[in-house]
This record gives sequence, C-alpha cells and structure tokens, in this order.
Amino acid sequence: MKLLLENWRRFVTEGGNVFAGQTASIPREFIEPTLEKYREELKKLFPQKKKVFNSFRPLGSVGKKPVSGDIDLGIDATKFFEGGLVSPEALEEWEIDPMAWQATFDKYKKRARTRTDAEIAWRAFLTEIAKYINEYSDMINSDLKKIGPGTMFSLFPQFNEEGEQQNIGVQIDWMVGDVSWLEFAYWSDMPSEEQEFLKGLHRTQLMLSMFLIKDHTFTHASGVKNKATGEIVATPKESLALLGQMFGGRMARGDTLNFNTLHDWLQVNASPQDYDKVIGAYLKILDRTKSVKLGEQHCGYIPRELEEVWINRQQELKLSGKYICKDTNPAIWEHIYSER
Repeated sequence: MKLLLENWRRFVTEGGNVFAGQTASIPREFIEPTLEKYREELKKLFPQKKKVFNSFRPLGSVGKKPVSGDIDLGIDATKFFEGGLVSPEALEEWEIDPMAWQATFDKYKKRARTRTDAEIAWRAFLTEIAKYINEYSDMINSDLKKIGPGTMFSLFPQFNEEGEQQNIGVQIDWMVGDVSWLEFAYWSDMPSEEQEFLKGLHRTQLMLSMFLIKDHTFTHASGVKNKATGEIVATPKESLALLGQMFGGRMARGDTLNFNTLHDWLQVNASPQDYDKVIGAYLKILDRTKSVKLGEQHCGYIPRELEEVWINRQQELKLSGKYICKDTNPAIWEHIYSER
C-alpha cells in the first residue's frame, strides 16, 4: 500500500490549486473570453509560434457546469516539436537559449530516478518557457516549482463577456502530450444530480487504483506505464483492453464515463479479492484528496456507495477522514466525531 500511495502522490502533483488566495472559480460565460485573452498574450510573447496556441483545448469539466475551479488545457506535443520530442535545434524559435535549456536539463537529470530523457527534456523546456513568460508578461504568472514533464501551471486574470478584466484570477494549467490520451484521461461527464459533489476526478482516481493494484501507473501526460519496465504499454484505446485483461471482462468507452459506470463495471467483472484491493487503494487516495470547495472550505468526498465501506474499513486502511466535511459526507463525519 505504501507503494500505491507513492505513485498516487506523483499522480496528484499534476494538478490542484497552486495559486491559493489569488484565484476564484470562473463562471462558464467568462471561460471563452478569458481563454481568448490568454491566447492573445501568448501570441505576443511567442510571435513565431502563434498557430500553436489556437490548438489548446479545454479538458475535463470546463464549460460543462456553471462554474469551474480552474481551466485545464490539452496541448498536443507535436504542435511544439515535430514528432513530439524536444528538439534543441528548434528552441530559439521559442525564445529559449539552448545553453540555458541544457543547464536545466542537466540539473533535472541529476535528480531523476525514473524519468526518461524525453520526459526530462520536456520538463526543462516547460521550465524555460515559464521563466520567459514570467520575465516578459505582465498578465501571466507561471509557477516554477511544480512543473512536470507535461504540466505547467499559470495564473491569469479573468475576463467577462465584454472583454473587461476582473479583479481576480483563474488558474490555467498546461497538459502537454497525446491529445487523444489527454481527453480520455481528463474526461469528466456532466455533473450528477444525485451526487452533486461527484467529479471527474472520482472516476479517474478509481481507474488509477485499478491500474496500481496490477503494478501499472496511470499518468495524464504519458499513458499507462508498466512499473517494472518503465515502458508505456497502453494508449487510450488500448488502456480499455488492458483493463479488461487485468480484471477479466470486456470494457467499452461507455464503462468509463464517470465513477458510477466504472464502479458498476468493476463490481461485475473483478474478483472479490481484486475488488477489495481496488477499493482499499481508492479510499486511501480519496482520504488524502481535497475534491470539493464549499465557500472557503476545501473538503474531501467519498461516493455515497462507499460511505459504509469507508466506515467499516477505517481502522484496517488507517483512514483519517481529515478532509471530510459535514456537508459532503454527513454519515462519515458523524462516525468520526461521535467517537471522539
């Protein structure tokens, strides 16, 4: 289980709010005006690469509900470099000094344990991009500490439908990789009327748990990786077949639309032993996840189907429930605090 959580921590560093206190949820009607201004600013910064920014695609639940906490953008790596691999010869077109990129690459290389050279090259590239943006843009602020091989986080002002800048920002995240994989990995169905706190991440983290107990990792940027070999073994289409092989059933895209469809599939197809392992890993992940914002309070949320399981397995799994709020999971909240 310790190994499962180490892989989960690496997974969740790909997202989350990294500009606390400077952002607010963005109304649906502000999203496109804000993205339009964001693209305009990037085009000014990188005039030789204007077409690249037109290809940025919103991912997940962006635009599917009245407000969004942040904006995830799917970006095809091949739009940056031919073949999707960082080319030192083409760095100057991105306003990057190749020697500065090499120094950053070498620094990351020394600390890398399991990253490939291609992944390190992308992390170094995005780091240099972020430095350039921070130096020359008055509107975009990029976080330099949490950049990954395919992820970069930025702060940008919100704009309304009239193009007027607001006094609060929104976090806009870059997710670089195979766009078809990114759209699959970040897929978020329409919000559930029955469970208002159920989100796309609950579906994705359940899928992550399924891969983890079978000694594979699931990353937004790369795909499904065999932990023993470090090899990427599945694209989006292949990942469904792989899950079917792992759990003894045939999986279709419709089985992965949301937590409910995926959980239903798992109950039908997994052995009792595998089901218990998956749910155990899943509950430990959720126990360390803030998935809901209620006013100024950040809460966790356990799907209703698993509340009783959480209560019954709390001691076994060493679940703390520290992020559970009374308004998200009242049964679990009462169980926790009635024993104190």
